[in-house]
Amino acid sequence: MGAPYYPGALRWVGWLRRRGIRLFGPIESIGFVLGFCWQVLSSVPYTLVHYRRQTITMVTDMTWGRGSVIIGGGVVPLMLLLGAAMGASIGIEAFSALDLLSLGQLSGLISAFGVTRELAPIAAGIGFAAQAGCRMTAEIGSMRISEEIDALESLGIRSVPFVVTTRVIAGIFAVAPAFVVALILSYFSCAFIVTTIHGTPTGTYNHYFEQFVVGWDVFAATVKVMVFAVAVVLIHCYQGFFATGGPEGVGIGSGRAIRASLVAIIALDMVATIALWGFQSPVTFTG
Repeated sequence: MGAPYYPGALRWVGWLRRRGIRLFGPIESIGFVLGFCWQVLSSVPYTLVHYRRQTITMVTDMTWGRGSVIIGGGVVPLMLLLGAAMGASIGIEAFSALDLLSLGQLSGLISAFGVTRELAPIAAGIGFAAQAGCRMTAEIGSMRISEEIDALESLGIRSVPFVVTTRVIAGIFAVAPAFVVALILSYFSCAFIVTTIHGTPTGTYNHYFEQFVVGWDVFAATVKVMVFAVAVVLIHCYQGFFATGGPEGVGIGSGRAIRASLVAIIALDMVATIALWGFQSPVTFTG
């Protein structure tokens, strides 16, 4: 391999690099990551045309897994458990706090407003990262360590679309319907806690709940979860695709990926909330 060429005005960069000083290392790393993301996302049409069977396989595997709930499970069982647990928790905490002011019947407002916009999307994104994301890092990292990805490329198969883009598409198709079902389940579990356990009249609870839940909020929350899923898949697949150092390297990549995913989910949630609802989104009582 020949020596890299540096123009006259930039030869000092080569001098620094030869001495182990990488002045633009972070910038190069960011550019490399962005290039990988662009290659993955721009390959979506190619993947849908040439790798349809692999995409369907990834959708099925990511949705249901091996049929279990925790170990090797899919997104749907996890989302259902999160939805039921989150709705029950919100029902307990919201009623306990509001009942101090004799406003326990307003718990439906918290379920319709707070859960839909913020709590449910964040919980779904974190659950998706923990369940499906780490598994993707381990799978792709194992493929890289065992040279399966190199074998795919030697057969003329484009590794990035076949390995990564198929999982991006599968993540979108798997997480969107599962999130909607989990959100509905959280509504029912919260209503059960407030109306059945705490004895709040069902009509009063439903009045405040129906007053603040709107179709746009559910649609926007689903869009947020889909954005979270794409970000999680890109982060975890990147760490697995470029894993080095054997099994230890795969474990290190999984740790880096889950940390980056958690930060990305919270940051994207803030940006998406501002983009979808603006800086001011007041709660208006009309009844």
